[in-house]
Amino acid sequence: MLFALVTLSLLFAVTVSETQRNSQGALTVSVETDLAALVDVYVSGGESELIDRVRDRSGLTGPEGRQARYLLMRPDGIVLAGNVGSWPTLNPQAGQTGFVELDDGTTVYAHAIRLADDLNLLVARSSESDRVALMRLTFIFMATAANIILAGWLLGRRAAETMRERVEVISAALRAAEEGRETGVTSHQPADEIGELADLSGRTITRAASLARTHRHMSDQIAHEIRTPLTRLDRRLVTAMADLPRDADYDALERCRQDIRSVVAMLDSLLDIAASEGRVGDRSGLQELDLSALATDLGELYEGSADEAGITLRLDIEPHVIIMGERMQFVRLISNLLDNALKHVPEGGQIELIVREGPVLEVRDNGPGIEPELRPLVFDRFRTGTKSDDGASHGLGLALAQAIALRHDMKIGLVEAEKGAHFVVKPHVMWSTAAPA
Repeated sequence: MLFALVTLSLLFAVTVSETQRNSQGALTVSVETDLAALVDVYVSGGESELIDRVRDRSGLTGPEGRQARYLLMRPDGIVLAGNVGSWPTLNPQAGQTGFVELDDGTTVYAHAIRLADDLNLLVARSSESDRVALMRLTFIFMATAANIILAGWLLGRRAAETMRERVEVISAALRAAEEGRETGVTSHQPADEIGELADLSGRTITRAASLARTHRHMSDQIAHEIRTPLTRLDRRLVTAMADLPRDADYDALERCRQDIRSVVAMLDSLLDIAASEGRVGDRSGLQELDLSALATDLGELYEGSADEAGITLRLDIEPHVIIMGERMQFVRLISNLLDNALKHVPEGGQIELIVREGPVLEVRDNGPGIEPELRPLVFDRFRTGTKSDDGASHGLGLALAQAIALRHDMKIGLVEAEKGAHFVVKPHVMWSTAAPA
C-alpha cells in the first residue's frame, strides 16, 4: 500500500505539472494571437478602429472558457476602451507578460505593450477555468487513487490471510514438536513453494520426533538393563555378607557395594545430562518458578553441612526472582554447585549463594580455585577441577549443571575471581564475549 501510495503521488505530481504547463502554453498562445490581431487592426485602421474592436471583444468569452480582458488607455490614465478598471503591475514599454491580479480580484495572464507614445494596450485571459479543471482533475485522481489503494488493501489482506493460514500449518507443527506433542502430517496445500515447505517441514518434524522418541526409549532401556543387574549384584553382596561369620572381614565387600552405588550414580548422572541436552529448546514442562524461594530453601538446607565442615555459607538473594523452569532440575543445578564448593573449600572458608533479577544465579567461594589449565575443561564430562583425582568424583556435576542451564536457555560460566571459583548462570543474551572463562 505504501508503494502504491508513493507511486500514485509521483504520478499525480507529474500529471499536475504537465497539465499546468499545457494550460500555461494555451494561455500564452491565446493572448499572443489576440494581441497580434489587435496590433494589425491598429496598424491598418488606426486608433479609432482599435477602440471599436476592443469594445466589441470586451464582452466575449473564448470557446475554451477563458474570459477575454482588455484595456486601452493613455499613459496619463485616460481609459479609451476595455473591461479592466485599472492598469495592472506590468510595464507596457518593456512589453511585460505574466500572471497578475486585477482590481476586481481576478487572476489573469496578461501581455502589455506600448503601441504609441500616447497609447498602451493590455490583452489578458482569465485562468479561472484552468483552476477549476485542475481541481476537477485532482478530485478525480484522488478518488481513483483511493479506490486503487482500497482494492489493493482488500486483495493484500485476503492474500495475507491465505498465506497466514498456510504458514500456520507449519507453525502448528513446530509448536507441537516444541511442546512434545504429536506433530501429525500437514494438510494438503497447493503445489507451490509454500506447499513444498509445509510438506518438507511436516516430514522433517515427524522424523525428528520419531528419532527423539527412539533415543529416549533406548536410553531408558539401557538404563534399566544396566541398573537391574547392578541392583541384583548389590543384593547378593548383602546376602553374602549376612552369611559370613561375625569375625569375617567385611571391608572388601563393602567397597564392592560402594563401587556399585558409584556406577549407578554415574549412570543416573549421564542419563540426566542426556535428557537435559535432548530437551534444549523444548518449552514443555516449564512453569513459573520462584528462584529466590528455591535458592533460600536450599541455602538453609546446606547451612548445616557447611557448619559441620567449618565453612561459612552466606546467602545474598534478591526476593521474587521468577523464571520459567523445572523445579527439580534447578534443585540439581544449585545442589551440584554447592556440593562442588563444599568439596574444595577448606575449613574456615566462605561460600556465597547469590540470586539477582535477570535471572542471575552465582556461587562463589574463597577456596583454592580451579587450576588455569583445567578451566576450559571444567564443564566436560569426567573432568574435575584438580589434577589429583582420588576417584571419589566422576566429574559429572558441572557437566549436568551446564546441561540443565542449556535446557532453560541459559549458560553457566566460570568467571575470573581474585581467589577461589566463581560460577555464574544467566541467560545467553546477558553474556558478553569476554565474560565466561
